[in-house]
Amino acid sequence: MMKTEFLKYGLSILLLGYISGCDNYEQKIIEKNIYVDRQSLSLFIGQTVQLTASPTDGTYQYQWSSEDASVATVTSNGLVEVISEGFTNIVVSSGDLFTKVPLTAVVRVPLEDVSVSESFLELIPGGKKTILVTYIPDNANDIPEYLWSSENPDIASVNIAGEITGVDEGVTTIVYRIGDIVKEVMVDVAYTRPFKGPHILSAAVPYELPAANFDLGGEGYAFHDQDANNHTGNDNYRRNNGDNQSTPVEIEGDGGNNVGYTNPGEWLLYTVEVIDEGEYLVEAQVAVPGTGSFHIEVDGINVTGTIDVPNTNGWGNYTWVSTPEDKLTLILTEGRHKIKYYFEGGHNFRSLKFTKK
Repeated sequence: MMKTEFLKYGLSILLLGYISGCDNYEQKIIEKNIYVDRQSLSLFIGQTVQLTASPTDGTYQYQWSSEDASVATVTSNGLVEVISEGFTNIVVSSGDLFTKVPLTAVVRVPLEDVSVSESFLELIPGGKKTILVTYIPDNANDIPEYLWSSENPDIASVNIAGEITGVDEGVTTIVYRIGDIVKEVMVDVAYTRPFKGPHILSAAVPYELPAANFDLGGEGYAFHDQDANNHTGNDNYRRNNGDNQSTPVEIEGDGGNNVGYTNPGEWLLYTVEVIDEGEYLVEAQVAVPGTGSFHIEVDGINVTGTIDVPNTNGWGNYTWVSTPEDKLTLILTEGRHKIKYYFEGGHNFRSLKFTKK
């Protein structure tokens, strides 16, 4: 008898739990709402846009309205048309449910042009510069998509923010396109730059290039000096002309008279621009109480071989070395070239002279 009562009691508890569980499930509230495919609108006068309300399974019959029909109207199927400047809410409702979509209407001001902060840019490899773009007119609000690109990413690259990065030596063009508007930025990437340049070679007149006017760029790029100490104690010429990287090079005289205290293996680099291509005789103005020698490289290639410097019987007794003429005749194409003066034997060096043949 006790066993039977216990079984009835247990079944009663299970049944009560089942009924309670069913009650909880049936009492769960399903939230009702209307959803629109756009949360807000910002449109120009005259524009139209189709709004869609959901659910779309026929559960609700939707009514569309505008709180200010002078700003924007809406059809019975949700097509919105902007009438005038201002603000309103587009309302979609069904029974006591409704959702509002805020709408701001503005006068369309088309983009007419743009200006860029730089049209020509000089960078070293690894150097960066961001180009700023200004809209014309400055209150333009109808802005097309834009694109930055590089004509040669191996020389300079550009990202979506207009930041240009120098990659390797050379010249290329960075292009900014927005709608039908195109702007270009010429980018010159180089490790060195002409000092007191440009140094232009042409058929018009011989060009004399002072030895002290080697490139800007510093040790290992514009020059190589084996001794970091300046034995003249004078670097005024370069510093006075904006170069703080060339202290090791011994330039004699505040006016850049000559380069002295040279040793074998040292060199100086000069960037020149050739207007008239062809053959140029290059002469070196040098002095040494003994013997010295040099060679000249064009764009990294030794084109002269060893050239002897004669004994001038004094560090201040200068002479022009112009022979052998066949070795000292350079064939230069139009455009930019890097001329390296390489000391094979120490001597004082005053200038180079280029004469079109």
